Amino acid sequence: MSRRRKESPSPARAASAAAPRTWTPLLALALGAFAIGCTEFVVVGLLPQISVDLGVPEGAVGQLVTLNAVAVALGAPLLGAATARYAGRPVLVASLLVFGAAHAVAAAAPAFAVLLATRLVTGACFGLYLAVGFGAVARLAAPGARARALAVFQGGITTATALGSPLGMLLEHGSDGAGGWRLPFLAIAVLSGLAALAVLLAVPGLAPVRDQSLRERFAVLARTPVALGVTAVAVFWAGTFCAFTYLLPLLRERAGLEGLSVVGVLLLAGVLGVAGNAVGGRGADRAPGATLVAAVAAALAGLVVLFATASSAVAAVAVVGIWQLAAWSFVPAVQARIYELGGEAAVSFSVAAFNAGIVLGAGVGGIALESTGLAGVGLSASVLTGLALVLTVLLVRLRPGEGPRV
Repeated sequence: MSRRRKESPSPARAASAAAPRTWTPLLALALGAFAIGCTEFVVVGLLPQISVDLGVPEGAVGQLVTLNAVAVALGAPLLGAATARYAGRPVLVASLLVFGAAHAVAAAAPAFAVLLATRLVTGACFGLYLAVGFGAVARLAAPGARARALAVFQGGITTATALGSPLGMLLEHGSDGAGGWRLPFLAIAVLSGLAALAVLLAVPGLAPVRDQSLRERFAVLARTPVALGVTAVAVFWAGTFCAFTYLLPLLRERAGLEGLSVVGVLLLAGVLGVAGNAVGGRGADRAPGATLVAAVAAALAGLVVLFATASSAVAAVAVVGIWQLAAWSFVPAVQARIYELGGEAAVSFSVAAFNAGIVLGAGVGGIALESTGLAGVGLSASVLTGLALVLTVLLVRLRPGEGPRV
């Protein structure tokens, strides 16, 4: 009697079979990412209200966004190193709880100085949660599905970026009095608590990564592939936010869009950003190098076309959508690549690089706007993105411990 030989499952089958076990913790982690991400741009829609209520200029209130980004950039590698000896789940839960508590304090802040101080705490927790969260997702992902899993996690941030400011404005408008800006901060505090509970119940225990000193953790940047990847992230995101920070003036002055039309464009950009995460994740699991290069090249083309055709409202809206789709496709693809090259320590530096890019891009864009107007913003953003394309091509030609392949 012949015996049927048992076949081992293919990687695709294995990934499919493991998917149900990873979806629940992955969605819980993504909920935390959404709660964390809501804080980044919620302030943008509340600048006038905070300014009036606390008696400070709008320019000073705008520093709440910058300070948050700086705190994220510092918090990701530094707090990531400080907590590496602890299991992942308690660190994730604690970061969400402290983040929520800081937002509760912000909601009751009697003075601008208190509000400013809370942004240091929330930014540091933001960086810590992302640094540990990306590593946790990479470890929980099914074989052959790491980039897709990272895309789901990153999707929480992207969705928050798209909806955070509009939802904050709606909550503020729905309340009475000059202190209506406090309600969005309180809502983020509640959402963070719910996310902490979800992570506690749904995410399995994650053994601590190897305990590393701060010096050992920073040593990962001495590896050429990791340093190149982190630099590519910072430069690409600087190019993206050089343009995105000043997208509203472009749409108003060049395309003639106002009011709800502008809000609609921003929501479209956010929705396509979420879609870009999914596209980048799937593409990176199948063809990582091609996906990375294609995302940056498409983003560069989108920027050039956007600033060249912005006088046409229809063309501007269409190109903004394509540009954001490409830009956010880059995120899960590059995170998966950097994790492959340097593990969780490297990912913490890529999180820092994204936020450093936001600060750098907004600064460069502001200088360009003051000196040469919107044309200078477009040129600066395109040059930065072009440089990122060169770095990305080099990145996909590198392997851990190698120089460029010839």
